[in-house]
Amino acid sequence: MTNIDSDPLFTSLCNEKTLQSQNEGFFNVFYESVADNFKGVNTNWLKDVYHRVPSDAGKLRLVYDDPVVAYEVQGTLEHVKPVFRGKDAKFSWQRREQALKLLAENKTQMALMMACQAVMRAPAQGVDKFIDKGLTLALALWTRAEVFIRMLDGKRALQDLQLAAKCGLPVKQNADYYSRVAKCYALCGEDARAEVSAKLFHSLAGHNDYALGRLKEDLEDLRVLKRETPSNEEEKVLPTFTGDAANSELSGASSKIKLVGSKDDSRGRYIAAAEDIAPGEPILAEPAIAACLYPKFFGSHCNACFNRLVAAVACPDCCGVAFCSVACRDRACASYHRFECQYLDLMIGSGMSILCHLALRIVLDAGTPQAAIEKGNALLEHLCAHSQLREAEDHFKRTLMTTFLLSILQKAEFFGRRTTESPEPNDLELQVGTIILGLLQTLQFNAHEIYETRITGEHRVDSAKVQYLGVGIYRTASMFNHECYPGVSRTFLGTSIIFHTSRPIRSGAVVPENYGPHFLRQPKPMRQRNLRSRYWFKCECRTCAEDWPLLERLTDEPRLLCPTDGCENVLAFPTKPSKRSIKCSKCKKQVNLEPSMKMVDASEELYASAAEMITNERIDEAVELLTNGLKMFAQVAVPPHKPTHIAEESLRVCFADKATTNRY
Repeated sequence: MTNIDSDPLFTSLCNEKTLQSQNEGFFNVFYESVADNFKGVNTNWLKDVYHRVPSDAGKLRLVYDDPVVAYEVQGTLEHVKPVFRGKDAKFSWQRREQALKLLAENKTQMALMMACQAVMRAPAQGVDKFIDKGLTLALALWTRAEVFIRMLDGKRALQDLQLAAKCGLPVKQNADYYSRVAKCYALCGEDARAEVSAKLFHSLAGHNDYALGRLKEDLEDLRVLKRETPSNEEEKVLPTFTGDAANSELSGASSKIKLVGSKDDSRGRYIAAAEDIAPGEPILAEPAIAACLYPKFFGSHCNACFNRLVAAVACPDCCGVAFCSVACRDRACASYHRFECQYLDLMIGSGMSILCHLALRIVLDAGTPQAAIEKGNALLEHLCAHSQLREAEDHFKRTLMTTFLLSILQKAEFFGRRTTESPEPNDLELQVGTIILGLLQTLQFNAHEIYETRITGEHRVDSAKVQYLGVGIYRTASMFNHECYPGVSRTFLGTSIIFHTSRPIRSGAVVPENYGPHFLRQPKPMRQRNLRSRYWFKCECRTCAEDWPLLERLTDEPRLLCPTDGCENVLAFPTKPSKRSIKCSKCKKQVNLEPSMKMVDASEELYASAAEMITNERIDEAVELLTNGLKMFAQVAVPPHKPTHIAEESLRVCFADKATTNRY
């Protein structure tokens, strides 16, 4: 790191955060117990022995075999065991009773919260036969369905009723079941199915005409209430690229971008424009290779797709995570969660960072050790790692973390049932461990933090704030280089990443994104420090080279392009009328800048109109005005220009409104 690092302490702190997010976690104790052996003749073991091993596989094998560290490493790993929150039928029963009481008092939101807790803590059918005769989960779902019917949410109520039936709720002779199903269909606008369910109710209720009449009245009342209640849910769709618009080489990308450069170039491989791209165009809509939710959102968001939970679907075995649907739960439990389930609390307690969890998730999502090796090698070949710059101690800590994660895979039987209790890996396990160690080095520079837009007030834009939910890794998105003046806005829909251009980009030019340090908010020294310490490179973008001022110091007088065809000279903004007609120093022609100044004024008028549209929550119209203004500005002027940069930020806000948003 000495060739680029001007702040070793800050760099060390940044590196530490990518490995361990909590100082109080037991991983720190694990490391200290191993490092305690680096005394006397072993003082320089890290540099003289460990760091001289040329490969990650060799380094990983060394920590299991070398007597200087092997005893502490293997002794600690032998204690890895399941730690997780199990089910509790009594607790579920108590929460269900509270939900029913609150529902009787018309406190539906509080009732829903209690009912969700009842569902999450209820054991599977037949596990605890002393409470509810083993039907605690079915009854919790039955109760929550009633809450959803009261809230006029027929879709979620129907999902719970169907789940309750699968969990053992008697339905064949249950008139009440079909009464509730009829109400669900009525709320969903499926009148034919509601009628069929009502007939089944009538039959099971002993052909009680009075009861049928009451049910039909209830159904009509629900339909009226549903029509009178505006829906707050809007379906948002991921941009798609089909036919010639789809990129055949880059996952989830538009054909308007391309991968250029090479690993030997100073800029590496990066994304450039394959043709002229206008502002506001979607150029990437890429699903995550893998994504991990921050633990603090385990109870509020789906562990698989990051959707905010309304009707949580529980894991059959643990209470640690929740899912938004049966489909998400089944996908997770068929892949990564069946191995993570009993070790999640242990992983959190270790203090390991979310990037460590992501490395493990990439392996588990592959399904098998062989597939994980193939997938991991392909990903590592694709991603930047800066391995040659990593210090011995930092690398060693990542190797220790790898042994911990590998031990979890062993104990969770990812490799199948083992014939030994020893944590020492066999050849197949060592290969997977090497993949994890490689990922622990590359994810630091390539993972993206996934966010939602949190709306906390009446106005959906003015009260919007970014809330980071987790991290994901993306093959194409990781190939975009950084500039302090980005060319794209980054949003998310679930765990899929979306890039829209935020300014015009010419064919062949770099399509840059921003890794965090933006020139509008951070001065150059701070940006350079952050980028060196967090991403290990010195930024040489135009913004840094010209040292553009912060937002508050920007002016509305941009530099103007020479209006002569073919001349790309940049001219100072004329502050006096006498300077509006000047001789260009490059093309040597006398040029009139008056038309260019008028176009800048016109672009600013479009920005102002867009701001009014945003105030009125007319987002689509605002996007059109902003993109037209940005195109107009780019024809005659170059940044920096305060109104234009505010417009670019406004465009980003508009695209965020079209991505994942949740009202709190």
